[in-house]
Amino acid sequence: MSPAAADAVPAARIPASVRAANARRSSVSVRELLACALGLGLLALVMCATHIRSGGSYYDDWSLLALARFPAPGGLLHVLWLDYGQRPGQVLYYAALEEVLGVDSSARLAIAAATLVLEAVCLYALLRQLGLAVRHALAIAALLLTFPFSDSVWLWGVLSLSSLAIAACLLGVILALRALASPAPRALALHLASLSLYLASVLSYEVCAVACCLAGLLYVRAVGLSRARARWALDVCAIAATLAVARGVLPIDVATPSRTQSLTGVIGHAGLIASRGVGLAGAAALPLGGVSPWIGAGLLGAVLLAATALRLRLSAGEQVRADLGRWLAIAGAGTLVAIASWAVYVPGPDHYAPTLDGTVNRMNAAAAVGVVIVVYAAVMLLACMLARLLGSSARVVAPGSLSLALALALGGAYLGRTAADVRVWDAAAADQQRVLADVRAALPRLPGGATVYAFDAPRTVGQGVPVLSTTLDLTSAMRLSYASPQLVGVALAGSAGLTCGPHGPLAGGVGGDYGRSYLLDVRARRAVRLGARAQCTAQSRRASAGAGRPAGRS
Repeated sequence: MSPAAADAVPAARIPASVRAANARRSSVSVRELLACALGLGLLALVMCATHIRSGGSYYDDWSLLALARFPAPGGLLHVLWLDYGQRPGQVLYYAALEEVLGVDSSARLAIAAATLVLEAVCLYALLRQLGLAVRHALAIAALLLTFPFSDSVWLWGVLSLSSLAIAACLLGVILALRALASPAPRALALHLASLSLYLASVLSYEVCAVACCLAGLLYVRAVGLSRARARWALDVCAIAATLAVARGVLPIDVATPSRTQSLTGVIGHAGLIASRGVGLAGAAALPLGGVSPWIGAGLLGAVLLAATALRLRLSAGEQVRADLGRWLAIAGAGTLVAIASWAVYVPGPDHYAPTLDGTVNRMNAAAAVGVVIVVYAAVMLLACMLARLLGSSARVVAPGSLSLALALALGGAYLGRTAADVRVWDAAAADQQRVLADVRAALPRLPGGATVYAFDAPRTVGQGVPVLSTTLDLTSAMRLSYASPQLVGVALAGSAGLTCGPHGPLAGGVGGDYGRSYLLDVRARRAVRLGARAQCTAQSRRASAGAGRPAGRS
């Protein structure tokens, strides 16, 4: 039985020996992988070059840069362990980035783009390993690379680790499938390497934890349940034990989400994620500005339902029926990947819900793999049905001109959305530099340990791209700008948030000392030193009422 014929036969009817042989024949050559990497790399260069040149640091980037520049007692690794200790891989990765790159934001963004290319190449290799044709595997990998609804993974330098973790999971699946089709000595080495990649992924960024546990379904497809079940059980046990140790034994850190909701909260959050996820899939299917994602979701559902209905009407011997069944199965697999990828966020706060733009779309990083598979499968199903309706041929060839046109249109729309997001993130980076320049113009010199309460500055650009809008970000950026490790910058929505206490001002949970605290109107480049409670109160009222600016720097 050929691999092509096997595609039309349910996996359960294919002997395990045949499935193992097909898996061996599906191995991808090094030349093919290099060609794929070159093509995807060129596409990434076109997509990312402007941002690599004009982007900057955002959110966690600032605090990591400040930690590396001014490490606390115990060194950088110790501080990173306190912040990210439940993700040991993250600690080591961030330490390596700081050691090698320093404050070079362009290099970080280039690495983020490169790791996304690596992830897309790994997805291509896995799809080829599973028997998908080159044109389909390459199209899906390219759609993942350009997917605009998880683009914070390359627009935000620190998130390169997310792409690495997903790539490790994908590569782990590839090695596991090869191990199951290999003789014993080689199989053992491949199994160990595969499992190590799973655990490294989970200990770095657990976004693939549930998806890795479901990789056993691919093992069963490849070699049957009897041969796959031991490896599948080992995966689940090892991943569950690793997560248990990370959450139960390693100390609770500052950055890793660890708070879980009540059962009612978890159920509500699951519903929120499901609703937002359907909307995101709709936006991915119809990525046009001004068009509701729910229209796209309706179109996507209609295509899948129509294909299912048509397949049920066709006789068992028709090739169109086999083609529809194959792409429906692929769509189902993509749906399962997306659900598993979002499932890891269900116990967490409602803040973690699929969104189209901004920094939070990072939670779609792994789900993007499933979503693009579903959308591409829908494209192929639509092409099959339209070609049959038009009567273009007796046997529908899925990758014909119609499906190619649809896929290219989809990819072009993705690139258009990512280009718009690049402009927003680059504008935020420019705003951050202007804010720092305004701070330095108003306060050329600051005493060590000074506290600056800053207001009237841009806080976000677009849908939630930050502009030094938190105390941690502003503090870290100011410490780097002034080369002073004790400065504190408090980002205020307005001067009304400042309280003048008996011993010093207080805002945003940060208290300062009179004589070493400053009220800064960023846009006006005017600052006043707060020397006493009465003066603090008067300046705060004047600024809040808009009757005047702080009365010059002193």
